Amino acid sequence: MKNFIKTMTTLVETLQALDQVINHEQTILCSGRVNGAALQHITEQKSSLLATVDYLDKQRRQHDERLKQSAPYSRQPEIAAMWKQVVQMTTNLSQINRHNGLLLGKQIDYNTEALAILNASQSQKFYGANGLETVTGQSVRKISV
Repeated sequence: MKNFIKTMTTLVETLQALDQVINHEQTILCSGRVNGAALQHITEQKSSLLATVDYLDKQRRQHDERLKQSAPYSRQPEIAAMWKQVVQMTTNLSQINRHNGLLLGKQIDYNTEALAILNASQSQKFYGANGLETVTGQSVRKISV
């Protein structure tokens, strides 16, 4: 039983850490300028924490089988309180993560539009492949006398 309580406690703590990471991700996505490196770091943290949550949930299920119990653990008030916290946090995290996905989609759309504008302006070449200036598609060599 002590191992089960430890697993549940660790699960709650991991979800709290994930909450901080997802809220930080939202702050980055809502800022005027998204820092790609910071967003990549957040993504790595999020992936790591989600893997930990998955592992802890598998442990919880193994404990359930071994102890012949199941959620919401109404016979054990301490565990029932932790389970209620887990359910509330996962619901909240799911909503925030969905919102972050929408923000990320908007950011991708914005970047795609910006790249299209930049690529259109780059269609007019000022220098040829040889590094010389071009005028209406012809290379021009300047000769000094």
